[in-house]
Amino acid sequence: MTTGRGSTMAAEMNRPKEFPGQIRVTNENLWISLFGGEEEEGQASPQSRSQRQVRGGYLKKKHAKEAQEKIVEEGMIRTKRFMQHKENADRQMNENSRKVKEKVAEIARKKEDNYRSLRKDLLQGNDLASDVGRYLLNHHTAQRAKVKKQYDTWNEEIYGTIATKIHTELDSRSYKHMHQEKLKHYDKFLAVTNAKGSVFRDIIIESEYDPLIPNRNSVKVQTEVLKDPIKRSVQRTLEEKGLSKDVIRPRETLNVLEWATGKIEATPHGFFAKMMSENRKPANATKSKTMESRVANCLDQYNIARGRAELDKEFPQGKKTKHTQKKEKLVLS
Repeated sequence: MTTGRGSTMAAEMNRPKEFPGQIRVTNENLWISLFGGEEEEGQASPQSRSQRQVRGGYLKKKHAKEAQEKIVEEGMIRTKRFMQHKENADRQMNENSRKVKEKVAEIARKKEDNYRSLRKDLLQGNDLASDVGRYLLNHHTAQRAKVKKQYDTWNEEIYGTIATKIHTELDSRSYKHMHQEKLKHYDKFLAVTNAKGSVFRDIIIESEYDPLIPNRNSVKVQTEVLKDPIKRSVQRTLEEKGLSKDVIRPRETLNVLEWATGKIEATPHGFFAKMMSENRKPANATKSKTMESRVANCLDQYNIARGRAELDKEFPQGKKTKHTQKKEKLVLS
């Protein structure tokens, strides 16, 4: 232990003395890696350079390295930003493409739904038109069948009955007798026109010539009450109301000959009129103010009331306020 310690102390004593302007290198490999190229360029060794020069070169290399690292780092940041921007742009493009596809699909779906709705409405309209056409055809067919049935019933029960009676009446008369009657009336017409010169239908003197005799002697037949199918609803209503059993009678009216004074009082109408006249108030009875009319005083369009008094009645003056002065008493204490 003593020998080793003594050798160490001897080595330290034999070490060259360091000057303030020199540096001590303990790791030569690191020094060569940092400043290895300076010796090749003919520069002085590290022991011969001053501390300021070494420090300046070291800082210069350090700054250059930091600048290079900063450039590399900025390049990496720019590359990273570019990649992020590209990813965002690609993502946004994919999102926009997806939205456009969804929008196009939505528009196509809406168009398809609209087409289906319109087609459904069209089919429903066609079905409705078919149903309405079928209903109108059935209604028209039923109406024609009803009218035909009414016509057949009327032709058989009404016209057939009347025509049969007329034919029977005509068959009972002789054609020669009817022809002679027609010639007889025509001779009378010629005799009157030759005697008077003219005959007027609105002025008839039956003692001289009556042109309506052929009409009175025309064919007339009597029939029982006929059930007319055209007037079935009216006849049924009258039968239900009791106004018609076998014969349709008109409403009951008061005979004109009973309207005279002295006769109408003996009828229900006269008793009702007498009862209503007794309930009337006398003419000199006092009238209520609410029933009193003042229109007669206002209908004179020529004599209109004028003047300040009439104007004040229409537009009365406003109320005036009276100011009273209070007398204050002074109390001396």
